[in-house]
Amino acid sequence: MLFCTSIGLVVNLFKSLFRISVDYDLVVIGMSAYAHKLVSIAAQRKARVAWVWDQVNDYYLNIDQINHILQLLKTKVGDRPKSERLKLFAKQLSPILHNFCQAEMLDILQKNGVDVIVGVCKFQSKEQNSYILEISEKSLSELSRDFSQRSLSSRAYAIAHDTPTPLRKVFGLAEHNYLTAHQLLNLQDLPNSIAVLGDDPDTCAIAQSLNFLGVHTSLITNSSHILPNVDVAIARTLQAQLEAEGIEVYTSTQVTAVSKIEQNRSRIWLNNTTIDCDRLLVSVAPKEFDYPSDRHIYQCRNDQDIAKIIHQTLQTSLWQSAPSAKVPEITYVSTTPPLAQIGMTEVLARLKYKQVYVLDSDAENGLCKIICDRQGQILGASMFGDRAQLVIEAIAIAMQGKVKIQDIGVLQELRITEQWTELHRNHAQLAKLKDWFTFRRDWNM
Repeated sequence: MLFCTSIGLVVNLFKSLFRISVDYDLVVIGMSAYAHKLVSIAAQRKARVAWVWDQVNDYYLNIDQINHILQLLKTKVGDRPKSERLKLFAKQLSPILHNFCQAEMLDILQKNGVDVIVGVCKFQSKEQNSYILEISEKSLSELSRDFSQRSLSSRAYAIAHDTPTPLRKVFGLAEHNYLTAHQLLNLQDLPNSIAVLGDDPDTCAIAQSLNFLGVHTSLITNSSHILPNVDVAIARTLQAQLEAEGIEVYTSTQVTAVSKIEQNRSRIWLNNTTIDCDRLLVSVAPKEFDYPSDRHIYQCRNDQDIAKIIHQTLQTSLWQSAPSAKVPEITYVSTTPPLAQIGMTEVLARLKYKQVYVLDSDAENGLCKIICDRQGQILGASMFGDRAQLVIEAIAIAMQGKVKIQDIGVLQELRITEQWTELHRNHAQLAKLKDWFTFRRDWNM
């Protein structure tokens, strides 16, 4: 007991002399789904973690949660005629928002030792080896609107905001009163028509939801098709689905300017034409957040970033361990039906490898496309259909474990493994024939 007391005194004396202690092992700033995932993993490792919600508005929601709420709303009003859905928006949305249980998530995090702090924050000067984060903190209580000042320090910080909709500079857009996905949930009435800018997964899902709810919807992108980072055939299948549902999709279209016209409607100037609509929507607006360049301050935008942050900041020993295996990144689009993709597209695979096999399935289960090498190692996969997420998650596990395509059971019902067997057999026969004719030429037989 005396020895432990002496050690404690020495540690406290050391801290007071050199002032090297910090409040947290990790502070996560932002409210994205990746922020939640990073916070949960860090808390499970018994690190001292703070999560700063710096999006102070009526609903503390990220873009994934907003899309989920819109899907719930679609289910709730789906049995009503399309002409009636528009009028039911606010009435049906209110109970969904009320029952959307953020309190339960907060309770779980706080039981795991996470401090959830709501407020506007900014980095201040560096003290010793750590930057100080100043927070104008807001109470989570609905009855309180008071703010208080708070300072905290951490061994590491992670910036984890929702990725903004990629947009080029558009004349008049910054001054234009466009909607964001968060503001959409605050509307009492949906507009009759809306133009959605962007081609990313969140934008496509929101455009489909708005159209389903009875809003005349236009989707505008300067790419040759929506979801430019997704396999062309799969992305264009979703695009055809959206157009069949009544969405006007403008591709290879540059928005050059935005202006207001009568009755606060919007006029959008495109390549050689204009379109008019009631409102303009950008799913996630650009967010200005200044942070210093420092090796202890990380960007967190995907699973790869999470793995890197955990590895570099939450080591369980003083010696640097080997980095963990690369985590396959899944692109998921929460449309109806959904779309999912992992790894390389066919175009990228053909640029990198001399020979690839492209296997596809167009069945009741949906359109599936898988790219693999000659040995059956999967390089990438895309699927559009009701089981897209399940199939791509299974493929992700297989890719991480280096399981070959012929050994993945979930692909048998899509007849993918049969294609692989046939293609591989044909390739082997062709290779034998090629070798035989080469032998005959060489020996003039």
